[in-house]
Amino acid sequence: MKKVTTLSNDQFKTLISDKRELKKFMKHPQNEKIEAGWANISGEQLQDIPSGAVYLTQSAPGEEKPQVLLVSTDEKGQKQAYKSEATVDFLRSHDVNPVLEKDRETQLKTSYLTFLQAHEKEKPQDIDSMLARVNAENDYVMLKSSALKEKQFTPDQLKGMENELSHQFQARKQAQEKDQYQEDYKQEVLEVMQQPSEETQYKQLFKQSLLAQLGISDEKDPSKEAKKEAEAEKAPVEKQLKQETPQEKEQRLAKMKEFEQKHSFDKVYKLKKEVLQELKELNLTDSQREKLTKLEKALDTEKKGHDKQKKEEKSHNGFTKFFARNSGALSSKKQKDQQEIER
Repeated sequence: MKKVTTLSNDQFKTLISDKRELKKFMKHPQNEKIEAGWANISGEQLQDIPSGAVYLTQSAPGEEKPQVLLVSTDEKGQKQAYKSEATVDFLRSHDVNPVLEKDRETQLKTSYLTFLQAHEKEKPQDIDSMLARVNAENDYVMLKSSALKEKQFTPDQLKGMENELSHQFQARKQAQEKDQYQEDYKQEVLEVMQQPSEETQYKQLFKQSLLAQLGISDEKDPSKEAKKEAEAEKAPVEKQLKQETPQEKEQRLAKMKEFEQKHSFDKVYKLKKEVLQELKELNLTDSQREKLTKLEKALDTEKKGHDKQKKEEKSHNGFTKFFARNSGALSSKKQKDQQEIER
């Protein structure tokens, strides 16, 4: 069952005793007859249903109206339940969209994906994220139980659906992590490229020194060539560079480091090369292109060093295995010879 809305005890009494109020609450046209009757539900089943709410129990196709259950607790602490009909408009006004039988599979898949997403976003000590996961899990478990009870699906069918969705979810997650890492690395490279070249910085500093000796203020000086050069260097990459706070930059670098720890050097190298290739296609200044080339050369040098180390480790491991195998053979031969001598 899915909760539709909450009821106070007074509302509950009014609804089951006054049909006009029931009509008003259920948002039926006034000329429709509505009655709330006792629900045919056992006391044991009733104990498992929270009181003080209206629940959607059945969504019938065609012109039939969805069935709802009104549950409350009386003054003596005894639970009571009435059943009635509701219009689709009433349910939608409480963010509930009835699902036809043919759409049950879609509803189950959507609910399970919502649970997977909530589980992924759940953080320790974060109450809101924990509640979101618990609610999403409860919603899916309730839908799953209904589908099994109504024999719309077998346990094996539902298990197969869950496995398929879990694989798809993980595949999408890995693709998103890869794309995000490339975006983060691109931001890092753009920051380096945006910095004025050493020549431009030196010219600015030398100019300031001369102006100070001449007693001329930089603001009053009509010549702004050095500044223009620095701005010109920034222009091609400024549009792509995101403005970050120090905290955002720190978080980005931490995410990049986490990604690099989870994936192989070769995969990270491939992703970085793709980003560098993309940036080469920008309208870069000579200074920016030179910085980009230096970054790529440094990356390629790191790759050569990694490959060399890998090759040496492989060779060393092969030698160790060969030595161990032959040592074992020699030891076995020595033991055999000793046995022959003893005989």
